[in-house]
Amino acid sequence: MPVPTRSHEQPDADPELDEQFSEKTRHRAKSRNRTRTIIKQERVLPPNAQRGTVITAAGPNWIVAVEPDKVFHICSVSGTVDCPHIGTIVAVGDVVWITPETDQGEQGTIVRVEERRTVLSRKAAGRVQREQVFVANVDQLCIVMSTALPMYNKRLIDRYLIAADKGDLQPIICINKMDLFPEDEDRRDIRSDFTAYQHLGITCHFVSVKHSEGIDELAAQLVGRSTLFSGPSGVGKSSLINALTDSRQVVGAVSDKYFTGKHTTSAAILIPLANGGSIIDSPGIRELAIWELGVEELPFYFEEFMPFVSECRYATCSHTHEPGCGVKKAVEEGKIDEERYVSYLNILESIKTPDLRA
Repeated sequence: MPVPTRSHEQPDADPELDEQFSEKTRHRAKSRNRTRTIIKQERVLPPNAQRGTVITAAGPNWIVAVEPDKVFHICSVSGTVDCPHIGTIVAVGDVVWITPETDQGEQGTIVRVEERRTVLSRKAAGRVQREQVFVANVDQLCIVMSTALPMYNKRLIDRYLIAADKGDLQPIICINKMDLFPEDEDRRDIRSDFTAYQHLGITCHFVSVKHSEGIDELAAQLVGRSTLFSGPSGVGKSSLINALTDSRQVVGAVSDKYFTGKHTTSAAILIPLANGGSIIDSPGIRELAIWELGVEELPFYFEEFMPFVSECRYATCSHTHEPGCGVKKAVEEGKIDEERYVSYLNILESIKTPDLRA
């Protein structure tokens, strides 16, 4: 029997987003007596336990859609929980078992969290080395950027791709606001800027929510799958999700019940698709510090390097300063995308200097 462990973890929230909770919710969260949670595996489930999926956070609690009718319950995590992992005990997308407080009530306690099949996470802000899990059990990561206002950030895209690879998610790239560049030549330049990703087998969608351009093609790739939409603020992610889903109705139902009618994307929320599958809307992020990424491990996440590694003079080549480096030679000859190589250097430096953000 595994030794029980104790955690002070509460539902993960980005410190930048805390202020977006309503005053009422924030007051309750601050005044709540926080209890320690004991993680203990292989607990016997209570006879009234019900299985469900975590759809969003509500202050220190979680909203769970209980099967089979998807009835919402607002649940806490306290006491003893059966959980196969430590760190972020519960995340949006987790499959959990809850015990209702009363037969008719809509409140309960999460008593078991099932094994996660995929995760998207990052190193949490602060000096303490801690993993912050954004979501669990999704099939795809749709990295949303825009052509301008703000312009797409390929350094951030490359970080997302590594995080997706580490968490076993299939990545998709979606570039919104193509309507800002109506000229064919400009559009060709934007598309060609993503050729390196397409050569890696990553599907790239170029869309305009304003003109409904490319939406059908993107929607077809979401059918029957769960997809996390993530990217910086201002890229039109919420408008894109509204165009793909009935999110106003779904989010409105949750907001009216638990957020006093007001909804901002302060926490990830799971939205079902009418034709099967689901989308998870998530808050905008500015940076992504990758969790548990080592210097020796990093080159393997740049798979275009692999054909040239054998040409390096030194077996321990870091592909930075060493003479006779096959990877650097391939960059000079245009066989490896130069911007991808710059991303590699930036991420490598941030690993060596943890306080640095590329």
